Amino acid sequence: MKKYKNKIFLIGGASSVTKSSLSFELMKKHNIIHKLGSGFIREMAKSFISKKINKHLYSHSFETNLKNPIQNLYLQSVPLKKMFRNAINRANKEGTSIIIEGVNIIPGLMEFNDIDEKILLVVKDEKRHINMLKNNTTHKLRKVDSKYFENIRAIQKELMRRAKKHKWRILDRS
Repeated sequence: MKKYKNKIFLIGGASSVTKSSLSFELMKKHNIIHKLGSGFIREMAKSFISKKINKHLYSHSFETNLKNPIQNLYLQSVPLKKMFRNAINRANKEGTSIIIEGVNIIPGLMEFNDIDEKILLVVKDEKRHINMLKNNTTHKLRKVDSKYFENIRAIQKELMRRAKKHKWRILDRS
């Protein structure tokens, strides 16, 4: 049980569903200073997890030839779980509010106590989603081809299934 009234948000979702944008909205609304993006945590993990040990860390969630694209995401997310847990523990210990967001925040895998809000962002409208991907302001240099877009949509579908199962709030940003 929390000692303080700090707020902890987990925000997941496939690529280009406005996770960073919603995070900044919530930071302003709740006067939250700390935010962690899972992509940057994944980058830091590469400093002690070699490509030989986990090649999945070295690609975007959707950059895979695996039959089921969620597998790549899951395999790159498992080693990050303890890092997220440690950040949550520290926030609770210090009474600090924090938002942890990113594609690696997978419902069912990232189930922790003391979370105020677990949100999965989706873009159900496929045309809107591809437009958001092409005009992404937070990842301006990332290019996604049609095969990878299909992977993103498959990942979103599976994340939605998991979010429903684990009772996460699902917000459609279409």
